[in-house]
Parts: sequence; structure tokens; C-alpha cells
Amino acid sequence: MDDGTAVFHRKEDTKPTLKHLAFTRPSGLTPPEANDLLGRRCYRPLRQLAEQGEIHAADWHNTTVYAHNWPSQRDDQLTQRETDQPTDVTPDDPAEDGYLYRDELVATFLSVAVSQIQSITPERAAALVLRQFEGDSFDALERRLRRNHSFREALEYTEPEDVPDGTSLWRAFDELQPDELRDCLQSMCGELLADHEHAGEFVVIDGTHIAAWANTREEIENGDVEGASWGKHEGSFYGYKVFLVVDAASELPVAITMETGKRNDTTAFEPLIEDFDERYDTDNLQAALADAGFDSQDNREFCQEKLDCPLLTAINPRRSSSLKQIRDDIKQLFEEREEGFDSPYDALEELPQQLLSDYGVEAGSVEETYIFQAIKERMHRHLRAGVERVFSRLKSFTGLDRVRARKENNVETHVVLSAVALVAASLTAHRHDKPGLIRSPGRLI
Repeated sequence: MDDGTAVFHRKEDTKPTLKHLAFTRPSGLTPPEANDLLGRRCYRPLRQLAEQGEIHAADWHNTTVYAHNWPSQRDDQLTQRETDQPTDVTPDDPAEDGYLYRDELVATFLSVAVSQIQSITPERAAALVLRQFEGDSFDALERRLRRNHSFREALEYTEPEDVPDGTSLWRAFDELQPDELRDCLQSMCGELLADHEHAGEFVVIDGTHIAAWANTREEIENGDVEGASWGKHEGSFYGYKVFLVVDAASELPVAITMETGKRNDTTAFEPLIEDFDERYDTDNLQAALADAGFDSQDNREFCQEKLDCPLLTAINPRRSSSLKQIRDDIKQLFEEREEGFDSPYDALEELPQQLLSDYGVEAGSVEETYIFQAIKERMHRHLRAGVERVFSRLKSFTGLDRVRARKENNVETHVVLSAVALVAASLTAHRHDKPGLIRSPGRLI
């Protein structure tokens, strides 16, 4: 879409268009969505395409989602749909604070970027932040800036002809340094965290995957995309992994790194924590929370050394049968006690008083501490849900998974720009005294 006018797909026919949408939309296609996009009833052609094996029909929450035929692609689309639900990203009643405005967001980012961005002009960096919300090509971004007086005013372009052309904007994107964007992210998060009562007490670490921008299957099989590789995360994928440190109380992405797709979560832990430790005051940090992918003794020791707090991870039962038994016993305990526990010691008292040797654990071994750690992780598990909401906002509103770059450095720039854009929206809401919109980029107009 451009100029607010919908343009029919170049394939010109209904079925090829529906197949294209089912294959390329990040969360697949439902019949009502197809009806809205094409302006006609699409139930029958979608069903015929599925019966002919052109697309795949999957049952999802009492409706049918049409998706890619490749299982890995289809799984990614259905997973994306799970995290795209508006109830996860919108506060209970945002209406009381109205809306955020894009020109206000541009001004907010510029106030930070003017002292942090050196590789390009702050105005062009601000235009690139705006692009994350729009999903524009660089030429479309040029046209948008030329048409919109409020954008030009915020970027200090007096006349439409002052706006850089699409090629210049692309060069700015190519020259922009990801670490300068991380400096902007740190500055904006620091201002927001300073005014949040419980900020800095718990952080959550997690990762997600994004697909590489490849034109053909042959490119993927030959590994021709710089920095991308085959990896596993909720199925197989070809691309990259993105790792976040999220402040649990404010749900802000305070640190972000990108790795190749085959990088293991455990080995990506240390670079992420080092970046977080260098940029933030961690004196009040009580614990870092993570899922079972980060479960290792080396990670726990590194977290304690760097952040001076424990790393509470879900137990990875594949590491040993004794850990699986511990996990299962504690899971059963918490399922039976729906109201929870006031302290880990209360939970210990209600566990069957088995000897550690019954778990196959010798006194003094590393696993001896897992029982207590697993109880504490269970008690704080609800805090981990915030990181999924952050990933959902990044993908839904700032285009984290809509990569249109091939150079590894450019992909990293795109990834960090997504986090910067999301936090810029939060800081805009904070500065304009609209607390109900700090977690609501969907109210940005």
C-alpha cells in the first residue's frame, strides 16, 4: 500500500494471490483476513487450494489458518499467530490516554540521537526509526517524508526537496552502526527505568529466530546469505537468532544481540550478559530468569560473577534423569498447590522427604542445588511471560522479523532498530504523560 490506496497483487488472479499471501504472511491467512484483503469472499478458493495441495490448512483456535506447505515455515507462521494476539500487547484501557503521534516519536528519538549517533546525521537515523513502524522501502520512505509536513518539521527539513532521496536513505542505513543504536537504547531505557518503582529487580533472558532474506531455495541450500545458517528454534529455520535482556517490571528490551541461526542459546548467553552489565547498574538486581535453553552450570556461575545475582532457569531434563525427576516432582507440587508458596522453604517442607540419593544425586554435587533453584524458578515463572510480549510487539509493530537486508551488519542494524523504535514509543508516552500507552505501540498514529 502507498498513498493509502490498496493495490491488487501483480498476479492478477484470486488463487495465485491467496497462495502468495498464505506463503508470505508471517502468521498465515484466515478466510476473514482474505476477505478483507481482496474485498471478496475467499472461503471456496482457499478450500480448493488446500484440497489441491497448493497450501496447507491448519486448525487453530476454532478457525482455519492457511499457511506454507513446508512444515518449518508453517510452524513459524502458527507460532507467530500465537504471539500476535492483541490481548498480549494492549493495556486493559488505553483509551484514557488517547494516542501517540509519529512526529512526537521522531522528536523524542532525535533528542537522544543527537549525542549518540555519529556515523550518519541524527535526522536520517530518526527517519530510519520511523521506517521500522511503516515497513516502507527506502523510496516509499522518501515519498512519505516529502508528503507529510509534520514529519518534515520534526526532522527539520524545511521543504519537500530537502528530504534525502531513497538511495541516500539506503546509504544511511548501510552506514549506521548498531552499537550507536545500542547507545541510544541504553539512554532511553535509563530514563524510563529511573522512574519505575520496581525496575532493575528482575530481568528475563530469551531468544527468538528470524528468517534470512533469500530469493530462492538454492540460495538457502548453498548458505549464500551472509551470517545466516540453519538452526533449530521451534522447528528448523534458515536465518539468525535474536537474544534479549528484558526488564521484567517495565517490559523494556534493555539489551539485544544477534547471532547466526545455528548458535546455541547457552553459548550466546555470555555476550548478551556482558553487554547488559557494561551498560546498566545492576546493584538492585535480585535474579535473572530464563528458560531451559540457558540451563547450564557455566551460565549460572557467569551470571553470579557478572551480575552478582542468581540465574534461575527452568530445568533442562535432557541433562540427566535425576534432573528430570526433580523437575517432575516440583511441577506436580505446584500443580497441587494452586495458591502457590510464600517462600522456597515452604515448598521444600511439602515435597516428599526423599534423600538426594533417591534422585541419583550425591551430596556435594552440582545437582544438589537444583531442588532449591527449581522451586525459586517456579515461584518467579510468571515474570518470564513479559519477554514473550516484548517479542510480540517487536515482530508485530516494528518489523523485527521482516528483514530486507543481506549483509550481516545491515541485518543487525535492522534488529537493533526494532528495539530502539519500540523503546522510543515508550519514552514518547512517558514524556507526554500517557502511562497507559507505554506498552501500546498499537496506539501510535
